[in-house]
Amino acid sequence: MEKFKSVKEQKKHLVISWHKLGFKKRDLGFLLSGVVIALIGFSIYILIVHSEVPLRPETATIDSPWIPKTVKYWQPEIDAMAKRYNIDPTFLAIIMTIESGGDPKANSGEAYGLMQITPLTARDIASKYLKTPVKHYNLFNPDTSIEFGAAYLNWLRNTFGSYTQAPTYDLTAEAVGTAYNGGPGAAADLLAGRGVINEQTVLYSRNVLYFWRERHASSSPAYLRWRDEAGGIRLIQAAEKDLKI
Repeated sequence: MEKFKSVKEQKKHLVISWHKLGFKKRDLGFLLSGVVIALIGFSIYILIVHSEVPLRPETATIDSPWIPKTVKYWQPEIDAMAKRYNIDPTFLAIIMTIESGGDPKANSGEAYGLMQITPLTARDIASKYLKTPVKHYNLFNPDTSIEFGAAYLNWLRNTFGSYTQAPTYDLTAEAVGTAYNGGPGAAADLLAGRGVINEQTVLYSRNVLYFWRERHASSSPAYLRWRDEAGGIRLIQAAEKDLKI
């Protein structure tokens, strides 16, 4: 390795070596400019990708032809809360479909209303996840239920979603569905590769995943199986009776 007596001598050596390779000073300038532009472009790309939000609204309204009319009945409220909490309105409608079929009086004995929220989860939503926290609420109130559901989905998406799951965000949809039914711990197990033990949660999250994948199709085989074979029709019929449609 060649040694130099001074920094000045080292710089002179580099300039001579550069000329020996057939490059001129302006070539070095062009090269450095190109490197700087490439680095700036890459930085901008990283910022854009990292700022992408999973399950953000694809459209301003429910965009799935097979969502039942009992759920589309709540379209104005769904659209408003989807916008407020930056959640895709079709995804919000999918969760409502599976949870209650659009029946505001739905009552499983443990969870209540359109989005079937339990009292324990409702307390967290009311104090932590709403844009404006509240102390008093009625889970059978449609506006309350839809906002609580949208706020909770927003939190679950922010917790378990990632830009690395783009562009379809199928894994995000499955993880959020898993957490909505089985709790955040179940979603953590899913993403960690440990699997989900509860059979009901597995079936629920698969329905969410397949509904999401088929949201733009003219008909959804997964929705038809849920409706005709898994008992979903009973939820829809109860909703039709309560909504008188």
